[in-house]
Amino acid sequence: MTRLRLLALSLLCLCLVSKAKAEGDTNVQAQPNAVGNSSIINQNMNINNGMTGKQQFGNLICSQPTMAITPFYTGNDAQGEDTYSINEGWGAQISFMIPLGDNNTCNELSKVKLKLAEEELDKQVHDKNLVRILKCSQLHASGYMINPISKHAYLCSDVINIRSYVKANPDLFKTKK
Repeated sequence: MTRLRLLALSLLCLCLVSKAKAEGDTNVQAQPNAVGNSSIINQNMNINNGMTGKQQFGNLICSQPTMAITPFYTGNDAQGEDTYSINEGWGAQISFMIPLGDNNTCNELSKVKLKLAEEELDKQVHDKNLVRILKCSQLHASGYMINPISKHAYLCSDVINIRSYVKANPDLFKTKK
């Protein structure tokens, strides 16, 4: 109930108060004014290759020291009503990337892989020669030969019949007493 009385008293006071009027020209408009003038030019050139060289041996991947030289060019043309501007930048970045840690495992593994590759190459060369010898002996056994003036005569020139060789060189096969 006291709340209602307080509210009624407040309304009565507001009604009795006379209105205040402004004098003179009351046409006022807010006119904020701020002037800012600045120019920031930040020209930063950052070129990074980010990767070291890698060697992979099955599941083992080894980082290797790497040097990279990266040339670059940046440029732009700006044209206004009365101005024309060209900005160019040329340069190069040299990066040295060195892996951290020990690469001895990779070095040893690369030596093993190289040895295996050499052995595989030797095996292929021997296989090729064995097939050549087999085919040449089949050719001789069938009564054929490659013409000695042919450019391919070298293929079978070192494949000879054992009996023919023994007959041509009997001194080599004499038993010593």
